[in-house]
Amino acid sequence: MMQDRTYSPTRATALQLDSYYRMTKLLFVLVALAAFAVYWLSSFALVARNGTQHFHVDAWLYAELAEPNLFDRVLPETQLARIFRFHPVTVFVAAGWMKMVSPLTAWFTPAQLLKALFAAVGALGVWAALWAFAALLPRRYALLWGAIYASSLGIWYFSSIEESKILTATLSALYIATYLRLRENWTRRGALLLTAILLIACLNEITAAFLVAIPAIDTLVQERWEVLKRWWIVTHAMAAPFALALLEGVIRVWGSTAGTHPEGANHFSMFLWYASQTQFTLNSVYYFLSSWLFFSIAAPERFADHWANPSIHFGGIFTPGLADYVAAPLPAGLVVLLGVLLGVILLAQKRFAIVRNVPAIMLALAAYALVRAAFFFIFNGKENMLFSPSVTLAHLLLLAIPFAATRLPEKAKVTLLALIAAALFVNNGLFIIG
Repeated sequence: MMQDRTYSPTRATALQLDSYYRMTKLLFVLVALAAFAVYWLSSFALVARNGTQHFHVDAWLYAELAEPNLFDRVLPETQLARIFRFHPVTVFVAAGWMKMVSPLTAWFTPAQLLKALFAAVGALGVWAALWAFAALLPRRYALLWGAIYASSLGIWYFSSIEESKILTATLSALYIATYLRLRENWTRRGALLLTAILLIACLNEITAAFLVAIPAIDTLVQERWEVLKRWWIVTHAMAAPFALALLEGVIRVWGSTAGTHPEGANHFSMFLWYASQTQFTLNSVYYFLSSWLFFSIAAPERFADHWANPSIHFGGIFTPGLADYVAAPLPAGLVVLLGVLLGVILLAQKRFAIVRNVPAIMLALAAYALVRAAFFFIFNGKENMLFSPSVTLAHLLLLAIPFAATRLPEKAKVTLLALIAAALFVNNGLFIIG
């Protein structure tokens, strides 16, 4: 009698893995849908409290994308033309979205439907972040770190207003998630997908080119100078100069949208114009790092009306410095929880067998975060909150990997992460509702 292999241990294991993977996909989709609901509802709350103009955003300008005849209004020397020159992907996505959801204008205003687009983009970024965490960590950790990512102030706020920066952040999250899967199982198809994401990200914001540091540094650390044989990385990196050529040689002159003021004539003049105004002082470094590393994750106070000037569409920023974190119980408690997490990372014994070549990927993520931070400090350090969401995932991964590797009991890890996620959600939620 032949042996029945239907329920063999190998087959049973395969079925369990398949079930686990399908459940993971379902959970991640549900978390992303929840994030979309929170972000879209938050957009109404921000409008109600007149909170859509903080941190130097141009939500008032991007709101024009909801109006009809979009491309007919892209005229030379207009602010809309500037958006089109430097963030064309956002413009095209918004135009396509408004066309697709036009039947829904019977129930929602065009402005509300446009806000739904950016909420959906932010939710897509949460989904990508979940997969990025899951590529390196067990699912229970990935879900909690994904909740922390979704609740971080930069991601939450920019998903709830009209701004190109959340599209850049989401494309960055998709890039990181795709690469983390590619490094475990390299395929030509995966490399082409990664390159396509890079090209689209650079067309939306050319500084997305810094993402190339992740595969380049990761491969260099793992293979030393054998990286020179990795022809695909060089080819992959060419997406960035190709995108710049399109932006400067095609998009910039299409429809006569080229500007003349050095602040927006082209990418090079814009960099020089802003960099010439940067002050390299200890105070400017302190303010930049406070916002880049801390304010982008957790609001230090409930209102951000410092230097507010409604006449120029500026709702203000947080008071420079970190003292406000200990001025109220909730942010102070969050600081304590994050301090415990950092203490565990620094002091607890670790076992770095959770993923292949941990030092390489951590160094690669750190390189990306550092080069982006250095560039934007030089380029436009005062408006750093605008550009910080694209490194939020990298920053959290740099915490998540060593934390998961510590020998702290699993229950204690899960409890600490759950407390941080809950406190962060409440703390930043209070800022959103004002």
